[in-house]
Amino acid sequence: MTLCVVAAALIAGCGSDGPTAPPEPLPEPGQLRVTLASSTAVGAVVLTLSGTGITSPAASGGAELYFDLSGGTLHGVLAGSSLSGNILTFSVPDVKQAAGYAVSLQEAAGTSNQPLDTSGVTLSVVQ
Repeated sequence: MTLCVVAAALIAGCGSDGPTAPPEPLPEPGQLRVTLASSTAVGAVVLTLSGTGITSPAASGGAELYFDLSGGTLHGVLAGSSLSGNILTFSVPDVKQAAGYAVSLQEAAGTSNQPLDTSGVTLSVVQ
């Protein structure tokens, strides 16, 4: 009889709503990076970085960063002796959302301050 009561209680406790969805993954705050690739030596870039919750932008590799950050958009100038690889880091509320950040190149200059064709310079946001 006790077994029947326990079984009945278990069955009554089971809903007919079907399986529940798994919980949403928690955000993972951290840093993302902007990388630069070019076959030509680059000394400076003018760029725009956009996405939600960008904070604490910082130049990498000894470069200097001058920027305005407002409304989820960073407008910046990066200058150094030679820019390549990781050129900029910034903090975000969730690094798993890296695809939601975009960087675009407006202008580039060589190490002798000559204008460069921007089609030969690639910027990317990476984790």
